[in-house]
Amino acid sequence: MMHSLKRLSAVLVLVACSGCSLFVKADKFGSRLITYSELPGWNIDHHGEALQTFKESCPILARKARGASTGSGLEVNEEVWRSLCSEASHISSDDHEAARLFFERRFAPYRVNNNGKELGLFTGYYEPTLYGSLKRIGNYKYPLYAPPAGLKEKKPYYSHAEINRGALANRRLELVWVDDPVMIFFLHIQGSGRIILSNGTERLIGYADQNGHGYVSLGKVMGEEGLLPKDQINFFTLRQWLYENPDRAFAMMEKNPSYVFFKWLDKKRPVGAIGAELTAQRSLAVESRHIPYGLPLYLQTELPATPGNAPTPFNRVMIAQDTGGAIRGPVRGDIFFGPGQQAEYLAGYMKNRGFYNLLVPREIAYQLQ
Repeated sequence: MMHSLKRLSAVLVLVACSGCSLFVKADKFGSRLITYSELPGWNIDHHGEALQTFKESCPILARKARGASTGSGLEVNEEVWRSLCSEASHISSDDHEAARLFFERRFAPYRVNNNGKELGLFTGYYEPTLYGSLKRIGNYKYPLYAPPAGLKEKKPYYSHAEINRGALANRRLELVWVDDPVMIFFLHIQGSGRIILSNGTERLIGYADQNGHGYVSLGKVMGEEGLLPKDQINFFTLRQWLYENPDRAFAMMEKNPSYVFFKWLDKKRPVGAIGAELTAQRSLAVESRHIPYGLPLYLQTELPATPGNAPTPFNRVMIAQDTGGAIRGPVRGDIFFGPGQQAEYLAGYMKNRGFYNLLVPREIAYQLQ
């Protein structure tokens, strides 16, 4: 996502490092060619949904393809994108069988690994809803800022704490004032959301830029400081702690010096790193150094358990459309779950292992040989 949506969903990446080696292997992309028959549930996925998501980002890349992904060495040029886009445009997204055959005909599946390890980590993000006013009034006293002029030349810019203390005051950068500073913090992590204004109007707001400071995981900090048990840290326990400790909440949130600036979006859905609108449970945030934007992946993982139910398999075609500050490594992804309470639940608890199967255009598959 730009830095994107989000997406800085690192709040869910809570890695306990006691006893870990001081020497961590550098990420190294690897892959092996497999067959579609090796993908569980491949034949029963609703491929037309994935095709529609693919078609929404395909033309963007056909106009201006990205350079090679340095980690994997994969490069999809404009000519390949134009060919894929042209063929995809003639297939109805309601025809799941035709969509499946398109993916099988045009792409070769490769199981991705990191230093030989095929199992990776998958988290989630969503569109939070906040309540606000275009004027500072009553409880609406916490601003969301537009990017300051000259931000790109001054990075690292003011830190999270400095901005909270008024570094940007009286510069007319406030887009909207909201009533919940804790949800502002999580909006920064997700990267976009919906604002319900005091007059009942609903508007979409999204990532515009960032202050240049590195992201620090609040969950990791709180786990290391013993404020929450490490095995119980997730979006909901973090949020509850912040609400229950208002006298310490700001100082705790400011331990993450990263700060996101926003813009109003004239879209129906949030926009990812390549400028395409994201699709719930079909758009995936990746590290583009390894996974080229726009390519399909067949993801094999599980969704979080719900009360009274075990975790459910999540095997489906996803499209690489976004990125995030915590999305690092060849087998690391963040599932976009969309808006609403169910999306919040899934994103809040999603932290499961799984596999990446990258669908590589057959005409460039030789790049992985």
